[in-house]
Amino acid sequence: MPRAARKSKNSGRAEEVQPFLHDEIIRGVPAKRVQDLIDRGVLPAKAVYRVIPERTFKRRLANRETLKPAESDAVARLLRVTEAAIKAFGDADFARRFLSLPNPALGDRIPNELAETDAGAREVEVILGRIAHGVYS
Repeated sequence: MPRAARKSKNSGRAEEVQPFLHDEIIRGVPAKRVQDLIDRGVLPAKAVYRVIPERTFKRRLANRETLKPAESDAVARLLRVTEAAIKAFGDADFARRFLSLPNPALGDRIPNELAETDAGAREVEVILGRIAHGVYS
């Protein structure tokens, strides 16, 4: 299974990010694992809180709970789109900026907001695939 590479903020090295597997999503990903992704700058807290209300996420974290399967799947989708952006641009910081700003190719919608749904995530992935292959129109 592919892994998303991310430049470490401190060292400039690429860091591996393990995607969520189907069985993990069904069982529920530990909230702590998602918090670690936020803390490491892999996923923005704002994007996570759009798919899991902040209060709910903080409660699951405080109680050392796992996310519900739908919540785990939503975070996995954000991670998948982030991985695709990093692959397309080869630069984690640029990929994060791309995902957080309105994009004309997506009708001036913000990629991380589109990734709240599977259909929206697919739209973002199509654009990233076109960018990766040099097709800009």
